[in-house]
Amino acid sequence: MMLKKAVSSAIALFALSALLLAQPKNLEALKGKTVPDFRLRDLDGKVYRFSQFRGKVVLLNFWSPY
Repeated sequence: MMLKKAVSSAIALFALSALLLAQPKNLEALKGKTVPDFRLRDLDGKVYRFSQFRGKVVLLNFWSPY
């Protein structure tokens, strides 16, 4: 049981470290950059293109209905 906790903690620490290291170092450099156009499908099957919302504030909420 103790080994299982140690392994789980080590995996969690590794995952958190990987996420932190993957972040851009300078967020200011990303300001003003253009996001590539992409398409997403909603639950009803309707396709939305990112370019449809150009000039508007967009909030993407990713979740899974399982």
